[in-house]
Amino acid sequence: MTRRTFWTYTLIIAICGLSVSAAFGWRHHQRPRNEGRTSAHWKEHFQGIGQMVAASDAVALVRADSVAPGRVAYSSNNEDSLAFEVVNFTVVRGMKGARTGEAVSVERVSSSQDGNVAYFNFDGGDFEVGGTYLLFLKKQEDGGPYYYQVNDQGRFHEEAGRLVAASPDDPVAGALHGRSTAEALRMLR
Repeated sequence: MTRRTFWTYTLIIAICGLSVSAAFGWRHHQRPRNEGRTSAHWKEHFQGIGQMVAASDAVALVRADSVAPGRVAYSSNNEDSLAFEVVNFTVVRGMKGARTGEAVSVERVSSSQDGNVAYFNFDGGDFEVGGTYLLFLKKQEDGGPYYYQVNDQGRFHEEAGRLVAASPDDPVAGALHGRSTAEALRMLR
């Protein structure tokens, strides 16, 4: 085999390999973002609103007051880090585990990671200061002062008196999505 033939075959094989790799990569990239991803991020995935209420330590209509940097978690070899933020809320209407007027704080992954902006949409994304939300919360397992959102099923933003689910296509979240806030709160009693 000549040198030219060798390099021609090598180039053809490399192009075929890259084409197949690009095709699989593009297919993976085109999948819907919410497909099968919720259970990878959260401990629990609920089958109904009643189950989610029962599993929550607090269910409340809250107003976002402020967002502050939180702790930074490091990998076991200290090469990777994950920054958290603390979102402070005032309870507008406590339904379970939180009283009206009480302050509650939710810890979540920060959108600022070591000076870079990252968008984490698995829980509904950033909270808007001044915005009103219906949240289903769990207390941190270490007994600290913070809550965490049960999952994307348990977050609703109030817009023009109606609830907008973080995951409107989820059957559980869909039970409250689009309802008036007053109607949703009556359902949760």
